[in-house]
Amino acid sequence: MNNIGIRLIFESEILNPCPPSAKADFGRRAKSKIFQRWFIVWIASFCFLLSLSAAESRDSTFEILSHKARIKLNPYLSQITCDDTITLRLIMPSVEEIVLKLFPVFTVEQIRSKGKEIGYSQKKEILSIKEFEYDSIITFAIRYSGRFQNRTEFTELTAEHAILRSEEILPIGPSAFQFVRLTISVPSNWETIAVGRLLSKDSTTESAIFVFEFDKPLPTLGWICAGKFWRKDVQHQDYSVSAFLYEDDSSSAESILLRSRDVLSFYSEKFIPYRFPGFSIVEVDNWVAGNNVLAIASPSFIMVKKDAFTTIDRFNQIQSILAHEIAHQWWPLSIFIQEEDAAFLSEGMCEYSSHIFNETFGTMTQRDSLRDHPLLRPLLLRVQQGKDVPLRKKADLRATPTQYLKAGYVHNMLRQMMGKDKFLELYHEFAVRYNEKRASLEDFQYLAEKIYGQSLSWFFDQWLTKKGVPRLRIYNVKSIPKENNWLTRGRVRMVGYEQYSTFVDVAAELPNGEATTRIFVGTDSLGKYLNDVPFEIITSEKPKRVCLDPLFNILKVQKLPAKLTDLREPADGIMIVGTIQHYEQLLQLAQRDSKEMEKGGWAIRIKPDTSVSLFDLQSDRVIIYGKDSENRIAAEQKTKFPLGFINDSIMVKGEMLYDSSLALIQIIDNPFAAQGMMIWIAPLSENSVPELFPYDASWILLKGKEEISSGTWEVKDEDLVVEIK
Repeated sequence: MNNIGIRLIFESEILNPCPPSAKADFGRRAKSKIFQRWFIVWIASFCFLLSLSAAESRDSTFEILSHKARIKLNPYLSQITCDDTITLRLIMPSVEEIVLKLFPVFTVEQIRSKGKEIGYSQKKEILSIKEFEYDSIITFAIRYSGRFQNRTEFTELTAEHAILRSEEILPIGPSAFQFVRLTISVPSNWETIAVGRLLSKDSTTESAIFVFEFDKPLPTLGWICAGKFWRKDVQHQDYSVSAFLYEDDSSSAESILLRSRDVLSFYSEKFIPYRFPGFSIVEVDNWVAGNNVLAIASPSFIMVKKDAFTTIDRFNQIQSILAHEIAHQWWPLSIFIQEEDAAFLSEGMCEYSSHIFNETFGTMTQRDSLRDHPLLRPLLLRVQQGKDVPLRKKADLRATPTQYLKAGYVHNMLRQMMGKDKFLELYHEFAVRYNEKRASLEDFQYLAEKIYGQSLSWFFDQWLTKKGVPRLRIYNVKSIPKENNWLTRGRVRMVGYEQYSTFVDVAAELPNGEATTRIFVGTDSLGKYLNDVPFEIITSEKPKRVCLDPLFNILKVQKLPAKLTDLREPADGIMIVGTIQHYEQLLQLAQRDSKEMEKGGWAIRIKPDTSVSLFDLQSDRVIIYGKDSENRIAAEQKTKFPLGFINDSIMVKGEMLYDSSLALIQIIDNPFAAQGMMIWIAPLSENSVPELFPYDASWILLKGKEEISSGTWEVKDEDLVVEIK
């Protein structure tokens, strides 16, 4: 990657190559793949920013305006031959040298300008052109070829398929793309997908030639995908929607296409009309762009990994991620987002666009939840550990997938403050004003303030430029009869030294409904900071309890039960294997789980229970393998877990259960490490082979891979809920 000038890699969607699994392995490994991917990745932002950041360089002497490339793929020789006509605009006067970067597998054979062959030099990835006639607009015709014998994190050419990232097969430099035409020659039985409109397809017995063209601004040229696909199309009144899938996953095509069409229509109505001539979903192998990437947005199509079609994890299934990924066609592939604003204006807007779509159509899932989102507790733990980072920061989001949730939460809080109608107007006006233009947080904030009618500097400053989240407390709550009603009074306090400001709802829960009032805690219009404010609610009945922020609309510190979904965020951990009995079996379980977790960014150590120290138990993530009769550490810590064993049986919900194929997995807060967790995996016998998996539960009883019973620990948060006596 350094060889082609990439300065920054973003997040959980990008990159670390691993060999593609054999097809026979997909079903067996689908369950364990969860650790490798939390969510949709935002590689669309990544690709876009790679090109845009170069274009924005203050000392750029030129910018590329267009590529007209004829690309011939010879997959049997792993060879690519290209004739690329590049048009660029000179920005600085008296430019003496044009420096482009070309992936070092390629050798330049000739460069021509104005019909004449000109001189150049090529050293590794640097292509230097000096012999040209100065003009404000210059065109170079570059011929080069090379063999792609090894796969990169983004690109591969084999006898079966081609996944080609434009920055790795075309000369790159500072860019402001206005036009692209790609003529691509592939084997005759291959399909090809690239940016823009398919102008023509000509086939012979040996090859097929596809011509794609797009004549509007682009932040990136994205990918070229080619190979043998099963294809299905549905028609929208303005464009076609196509699926290019592997045949064994073709049964899902119709539902995917119909949902994609609905999403595109919805966003076109709410934001601006979809600007590309068609839209495609392309299935790709799991190696593309690394382990932590689930889907990849490119102009006019998205690539979705096979995992999304095969996983049993509903959180990461293709239907769950489509609305987010399709939203990237707007943010940032139509409205070009600045690099430092990508977390909020690309990922955050895509995440909340998906939320709005699913809310409108009644298809909300856990992915759209604020209260039950599996990354909420990991986000809050990160905050409490001081490991969180501001949203407005150039960062590798692969290491902090909780930034997706935080960005979505901030959009939700802005909506709650502005009101739904004004908030949707903001998205629409932002899309209209900055369509095919660069936009920044300042632009977004300016529009938000204009529509809302008040300054929002305090809001964007505290949520985007600072780290941390507030802690609120409701207290001194009393209900008294007043005439024919009940008057409930109390106070809400902002806890701590950080001066956060926020609106927050207070709800009195009644036997048949609830009554709500909204208050403001923080700096008022006169600049006075009020960290402790009163509230009162009048109801016809006596409330049972009073809750602060009952709908979980505010991102804040709160008590949440430990759940196995906490495993979705990578961390450091130790696996402790019992040695009293069945050591080999337990070690194999730990080795299998650690192998899969390490692919998702975990750092795992495995130790026998005989060599574990207090220092080991103080690790952020402690995972214990074996019953208390098999593992010394399990025996020492068993009283800290709510569920335990009586001989070889388990007491669950008042019932004694025994079956040699059963296994119990449970998670608690680590008693030796603040904000840590401790997990106990206990197979009842050698016949049980449980897999560590981010189940949506605090404990789960498994029979093989079948869930027999599960539950979530009850947690009371005295800061947020007060019972009325």
